[in-house]
Amino acid sequence: MQKILKTYYVWPRFPSVSMSGKDCMLSCRHCNRHYLKGMIPAVTDEELLRVCRRFYENNAVGVLLSGGCDRNGKMLNLEKNLSAIKKIKDETGLIIKLHTGFVDEKLAENLKGIIDVASMEMVGDNTTIQEIFGLNATVDDYVETFRNLQNAGVSIAPHVCVGIYNGMVKEEFKALELIKENIKPETVVIIVFRPTKNTVLQDLQPPSPEDVASVVKKAKGLFDAEISLGCMRPRNRAVRAEIEIEALKSGVSRMELPSEKTLSYAKEKGYEIKRLDACCALPEKYEHLAEVNEFLSKKIHLLSTNML
Repeated sequence: MQKILKTYYVWPRFPSVSMSGKDCMLSCRHCNRHYLKGMIPAVTDEELLRVCRRFYENNAVGVLLSGGCDRNGKMLNLEKNLSAIKKIKDETGLIIKLHTGFVDEKLAENLKGIIDVASMEMVGDNTTIQEIFGLNATVDDYVETFRNLQNAGVSIAPHVCVGIYNGMVKEEFKALELIKENIKPETVVIIVFRPTKNTVLQDLQPPSPEDVASVVKKAKGLFDAEISLGCMRPRNRAVRAEIEIEALKSGVSRMELPSEKTLSYAKEKGYEIKRLDACCALPEKYEHLAEVNEFLSKKIHLLSTNML
């Protein structure tokens, strides 16, 4: 059987939009709002509609809707933008991926049919939730969100972050087991703690490639699903390719933004490389829409750059 490595490139045909702009009430120890700065701000429903219509007009594949959270872990401005999200879906057919934050039953029902995939991190222990994310919440709150989305019929691409607790592997296996017990995902995304400037954890070391490999192997053994190495992971030359290659050896079939060294390794090992202009949680049924188009990619890149 032909081995296939699906590679994903979100920019520019699958841009990220922050529905909270640069605002977040949590200031998590590993992020401190840093990653919101690289997203296109669209706080109001009018802004969100305008931004997504322009992407559609310029042949985007889809959009990631994200943003900061309130102190209870709910996505800022999500509920007030639901009608705009529905209109975007109805008018454009863009593939919509949503970072959900905590979701109750009512919100889960409202998301059904207007988004294509929900992304939510599963955390396996209360200490990490309270110390790293600063949330007065427990593992049960994460489980409830996953169950609410599953019960509403919303497709979920759960994420597990290796080393999220101060760069150390803590309860990542438990997080995977909780996912297994509660939902049936098509894709499980493994991300990796990345020390980030201007955060409390900036001087810590990321987890080792072996740690990442162990979590990938655990996921591969638990799920009848594709395992993806997501975009959030260390990018410095010292560990980037090593993490990617160890993850590939351990069972990932999807990878966002692989290094040239990893691509060369995969080709040497007989992998067919399939490139897609989308995020790595893209449902398989939409892959044909994300096949690479270099002309459109350049066109949308210029548009997106002007909107930041």
